[in-house]
Amino acid sequence: MNTNELGWIGRYGSKLLALLKEHDSDKYTSLLFEGTLKDYLLAQDEYISGRIWDLTMELAKKNSVNEDLKRRDQLRWVQEVNSFRNMAEKMVFAEYFE
Repeated sequence: MNTNELGWIGRYGSKLLALLKEHDSDKYTSLLFEGTLKDYLLAQDEYISGRIWDLTMELAKKNSVNEDLKRRDQLRWVQEVNSFRNMAEKMVFAEYFE
């Protein structure tokens, strides 16, 4: 089964699907036959997205990247937030996917 057959499962759900197929075929098969694979992937995608968002905002707050900076220097604010999101994604991937 591929992501097209499941419909939209999100970026992280797609990544998890590939990992399940490659490294945990028992769990993948079990979820598939129970009919809960898509729900599982959607729930995990939502959890991971939320975790990345929370970490991004935590890093922004810690580094004083706030609405004041956004008003004063929008380009710098975007660069900083993107940088924090990339850091947060790496942190979550390390704890979740490796």
